[in-house]
Amino acid sequence: MNMFRVGLGNKLNMSMNAVLWNMSRLWLALALSFGGHLMAQTTDSLLDFSLVMPPQGEKIKLVQPEVSWLVRADASQYCEKVTGHDGFSVWREGCVYWSKSKPSCTIVTTSQTTHSQMGRLFLYCLHAGEP
Repeated sequence: MNMFRVGLGNKLNMSMNAVLWNMSRLWLALALSFGGHLMAQTTDSLLDFSLVMPPQGEKIKLVQPEVSWLVRADASQYCEKVTGHDGFSVWREGCVYWSKSKPSCTIVTTSQTTHSQMGRLFLYCLHAGEP
């Protein structure tokens, strides 16, 4: 009877070691792929994964603005050429300009944009140039 328990214990230990070995290989693969994913993201200047807090309450200067989107090759320079707006902000390869009286915003990006860039420019719209 003791021999059976010892044999069973050895098989369980071997199975447990195999499970632990496979789990450690999985964690290593995930860590390497995640690390590579972060490296790939940091090389693209349009991706920004920093913490962003949307404006709250009185800090929202444009409430429910009508938002439009233009795609232009000269996106980051375009907003300063536009007349008839209350202000504009530039971020990376894009810009946004707004009118407080309507309220409205126009986001301008190149054809190669990201969700990060669109979100950042929209937040600049809500702030309407105020910190």
